[in-house]
Amino acid sequence: MLKNFSFLSVQEIHFGFGAIEMIGESCKKLGLKDVLVVSDKFMVSSGMVDRLGTLLKADGINYQVFSDFDASPSIAQVEHAAEVMKQMNCQGVIGFGGGSSLDTAKAISILVNNPLPISQYFGINQIPNKGCPMIMIPTTAGTGSEVSDACIIRDDQTQIKSGLRSKYLISDISIVDPDLTVSMPPSLTAATGMDALTHCIEGYVSNGASIMTRLYHREAIRLIFKYLRNAVANGNDREARYYVMLGAMYAGWAMSVASLGACHAMAYPIEGKYHVSHGDANASLLPAVMKYNALGNMELFKEMAIAMGENVEGLNLREAAFKAVTAVQLLKKDIGIRTIKEFGVVEEDLQDFAEVVIKNTRLLQYNPRQVTVEKIKDIYLDAMNN
Repeated sequence: MLKNFSFLSVQEIHFGFGAIEMIGESCKKLGLKDVLVVSDKFMVSSGMVDRLGTLLKADGINYQVFSDFDASPSIAQVEHAAEVMKQMNCQGVIGFGGGSSLDTAKAISILVNNPLPISQYFGINQIPNKGCPMIMIPTTAGTGSEVSDACIIRDDQTQIKSGLRSKYLISDISIVDPDLTVSMPPSLTAATGMDALTHCIEGYVSNGASIMTRLYHREAIRLIFKYLRNAVANGNDREARYYVMLGAMYAGWAMSVASLGACHAMAYPIEGKYHVSHGDANASLLPAVMKYNALGNMELFKEMAIAMGENVEGLNLREAAFKAVTAVQLLKKDIGIRTIKEFGVVEEDLQDFAEVVIKNTRLLQYNPRQVTVEKIKDIYLDAMNN
């Protein structure tokens, strides 16, 4: 069927080794003289924020740093951060770090020009006003937040994550420098890479996908499958770092239109209860969710298998489709992704988890196969042992 589609995009992207050198020029382009750098405590203690600060000062940009947030930023933390931003009289915000830093920066931006509480903006296109100017600089290759329209915040009371999606959450300028990922340890490289792959796979088969989003997601699948193992095994492989980061950016870019599905919805309760990283939670569930979804659109799963480098010649459609599932299972094993049981999940959790997941219509509406509470529990059970 020939259908119409839309596509959202960052206004400007600087990609490649040394791209971080563009930070001063980017601030000037947006008219920023005083900025808030949002970066986690590790980034501050490691000296990477100082490096960014040196570049900013060299171009006459004043900056202050905010790092008072968790790996999963909470409602209270981002609302406090927005108040800090106003008190500091900063004109714009720079997100510098992994997904938590970028999401916190996005939340701060919109709260500058939109009233509290942020919870009223959960969902799709609920933010009435554009925030202050944003520059996103990722230091991991995974979330794609630097080019996406999404922001994920944790509820302080329930510990469940909720999402905001809006064109106002797309950064004005993204600076994507693969050099910043070279120091990532293997476990983080694996988790973030699998997060990017989850964006590709869920986006490719999403009910919201288009010809254009599948173009980017198909290429991202090819790149991640070709280079992620190398990036995990040898972090100094700059070619692998370059292409995994490019794949992660493509994945996040197209995700803004295609959206995601059951895997992300099922990951959130695990992250909330067991404080598992977003990438690890998605990776641990991905093959089981794929196994369930494959029957929902076997032709698309066959296409993904081919992008993964699988030989499907002579196979029937079902066999070719499930080649994608086995390819992801092997990749997960090769790079050391654990099962949800190893994270602490027990069968007694599954009913409560499933009841939370089924309410996430923001994501489940895009899943290629309908789910029920019982089906969700079955997928969790499969993921516990595989």
